[in-house]
Amino acid sequence: MGRRVRLTISFDSVSHQIDSTDPELLGRWMLEIFARAAAYGISDATYIQAYAYPSWVPDSSATGGGKPDWIADTRIIGSTFLVKSPRELVEALSRQLDEAEELAAAHE
Repeated sequence: MGRRVRLTISFDSVSHQIDSTDPELLGRWMLEIFARAAAYGISDATYIQAYAYPSWVPDSSATGGGKPDWIADTRIIGSTFLVKSPRELVEALSRQLDEAEELAAAHE
């Protein structure tokens, strides 16, 4: 089973959220959410935010009864980025992965 990702996309403070291990489902969902927003009109004034972070999973051995599904460096995962399209969202997520790889390589 893959890692669970919680993805939130907000358009002018209208928030949409999904939690899944399926990258294809996440991709289809992103396109659907952007299509909904486009139906109402996306302009340069539209404030779009996206957040990606690990899901919270129950774990009786962990403090508080749960833990993140995967270890995330808060220097990366705590970032918020503005996007205007699904492509820009994928590019921003790719930059986060690149940054995570660079930080991991620096610690080796």
